[in-house]
Amino acid sequence: EKVKHAFESAIYSHYPQAEITEISDYLENLHYDPNDPNCPFDIFGTEWKLTQDQVIPIKTYKDFEHPAAEEKIIDPLQNFFEGMAKMEPHEFFGVQIIIQPLADEEWKPAGEKKVKELIGAEDDHEIKIKDVILKPVEKFSKFSYKEALFGSHVRAPDPQLQKQRTNWLNMTEGEKERVTLIEKKIGKPGYKTKVRFLYMAPKDKFDRGKVYGITGSYRPLGSVMTNKIKPDVSKTWTSVDYIFSKTLEKPYLDWLLAYKKKWIFKGYKEREIHIGLPMFILNTEEIATLYHFPITTKTTTVPTSIERTESKKSQPPVDLPVIEQ
Repeated sequence: EKVKHAFESAIYSHYPQAEITEISDYLENLHYDPNDPNCPFDIFGTEWKLTQDQVIPIKTYKDFEHPAAEEKIIDPLQNFFEGMAKMEPHEFFGVQIIIQPLADEEWKPAGEKKVKELIGAEDDHEIKIKDVILKPVEKFSKFSYKEALFGSHVRAPDPQLQKQRTNWLNMTEGEKERVTLIEKKIGKPGYKTKVRFLYMAPKDKFDRGKVYGITGSYRPLGSVMTNKIKPDVSKTWTSVDYIFSKTLEKPYLDWLLAYKKKWIFKGYKEREIHIGLPMFILNTEEIATLYHFPITTKTTTVPTSIERTESKKSQPPVDLPVIEQ
């Protein structure tokens, strides 16, 4: 309610013919208890995480722009939309993205520190414990009675020149590219982000194969040089595997599976950020890659199975016949 008008203004400024309708929460009257044998449906859910340091960016929509054409844009979520279009009326599949704004000083220093680490630059303000402990030993090891008695004609190295030395000239092109990517990421506003998937269907029509197809749709957003976003298969993934004996571990595995399903549903329904994995940081460009309105350029390739409804409101004609009752 506090940002309602700001949100509407942002949408209308880019999409003047858009229609915004306020609706009730689609999960408001839906309840799920994995321990209830009479519960008519089953669920599958997971959260997503980054595989590397969060200051390293994932691939964004700019990496998918066609270099030879001016208008053609390849939507990185095409496979994702295609998978959602195959859902049946009795199935529910939802993607939840929760974001919280961050001040620059809350996360950008970590990115700058990572850059210095990659290029081999020393942080002038950072004092390491090992340097404090080894300082007396270092002084003793450098002591020379000749220098103490006769002095030394060797000029000490200039500390300012030492500070300027980095490994940049000796770095490979790939290492330089990673540094550039980090600098680009911290150059845009950042948000703490949580991403959840939730799939629900009647128990007799539950199709886990569809879920596996969609969970792989974020794979193109990662590469060798960039970060990768992948499902968390260890903590929030709603399936369990036995370690030694499936029969002996069955009571514990049943309890653990019910526990995971209960909390992934609760976190999704309540939009709770404290349930599941810690939030990670994405900038505005990365978030726009994970969630954006349909691209409507003339040369855009879109999945043929997704129907798009074109509508426009206007006043009724003056001579419209009216039925009197």
